[in-house]
Amino acid sequence: MRINLTDNNDKQTFQRKDVAALFPIADKTIAELCRENENLLIFPFSIETSDDRIGESSVMSILNTADPDIVRISTGNVMGFIGVGNLQVKIKSRFDVGRDDYLLHYMLQKVLSFNLFDLSHNNEQEDVFDFIMFMFPYFLKAALRQGLYREYQNYKHNDANLKGTIDVGRHIARDIPFVGNIAYSTREYSHDNDMTELIRHTIEFMKTKKYGQSVLNIDRETIENVETIIEHTPLYNKFERGNIISKNLRMKTHPYYTEYHPLQTLCLQILRMEEVKYGESDDEICGILFDGAWLWEEYVNTILCNLGFTHPQNKLGKGRIYIFDDHSGIRYPDFYNDVMVLDAKYKRLGGYEKVAQVDNADINQVVTYMTTLHVDRGGFIAPLEKPQLKVPTSRLKDKLATLSIFGIEISKTASSYSDFCDQMQAMEALFVQSLKL
Repeated sequence: MRINLTDNNDKQTFQRKDVAALFPIADKTIAELCRENENLLIFPFSIETSDDRIGESSVMSILNTADPDIVRISTGNVMGFIGVGNLQVKIKSRFDVGRDDYLLHYMLQKVLSFNLFDLSHNNEQEDVFDFIMFMFPYFLKAALRQGLYREYQNYKHNDANLKGTIDVGRHIARDIPFVGNIAYSTREYSHDNDMTELIRHTIEFMKTKKYGQSVLNIDRETIENVETIIEHTPLYNKFERGNIISKNLRMKTHPYYTEYHPLQTLCLQILRMEEVKYGESDDEICGILFDGAWLWEEYVNTILCNLGFTHPQNKLGKGRIYIFDDHSGIRYPDFYNDVMVLDAKYKRLGGYEKVAQVDNADINQVVTYMTTLHVDRGGFIAPLEKPQLKVPTSRLKDKLATLSIFGIEISKTASSYSDFCDQMQAMEALFVQSLKL
């Protein structure tokens, strides 16, 4: 069974029996769910360092209603796919319309730099499967930028070139009477290991699927990465897929190869999708979720980065500013340049006529950034549900500085995904014009 939800919505009701499988995960923090379920991916992957503290929030809450057979599901700030056993849940953006979830796909396409083909939703299980495959090039690139994964492997030999530990039992069984060969074992640092074999099996599996071959040839870097994996897995055997999956069910953790953890999880999801769809057992949780605030901010960055704005990176310590002259009071504005500070807000601000209607904490934060950076313009960037005829702007008391609410309208009339992309590009151009840089 599959149910569709929208994020940040507390008015969604269902039959209690239909969503019973979700009760064990309701109100659990995302950090808890990720610790307990290695097949659940959350973006940003480092939830502990996320500015939005996404790990402390929950995917959903389940509330009783006046009817004991009906429950109300309240969702948080995450979008994507999650499932428990045979119950599949799709969470789309509240700023999207229709059942096609174009906005989530479009923002991911922009942020993760992959190209989606014309989306087909004739089979919703295939929709999820294709979506997960589209993520593969991004994870593969991130992992290989840390280098090709290596670990020690044990190899058994039986020849005259002794260079390891003699295997007495195997030698007696195979080499008596003695003909010159010796049975021995070696332990070598190798690129051909359980992890790279898992990636290789995923590549070969994707080649047989709709869209899979196109995904693997989506750009030059992906093509080169696929060739690298194939070159360094000479022991690949298509009949060993089940064995390789079993060896990778325990997540590998490495202090250097950190990007291989999410890649390993994604590969397992792709390889096991035909058998388990979301979960193998009644209580297994699988899926891929995206923090709405993070995704909106990164999407906005794809537009502003071409306009000369700095987008600080908290995790890397890049672009930070200091409130105090002794370099204390570190802060990370979302975006800034020499004349303006902008804060991305995944909130409904489009209906506000005055900036004073924005949350006090958000206003105080942007004003602090403006004062620190000595700029006279600040503002918020939110998704819009209708055209913005006029940019709400307020002047700070006793100052020349102004604070505004900017926005990007989300298409509601697209007839196809390609049409949605065209309309969004036009609306992004209007947003850039409204900044009046």
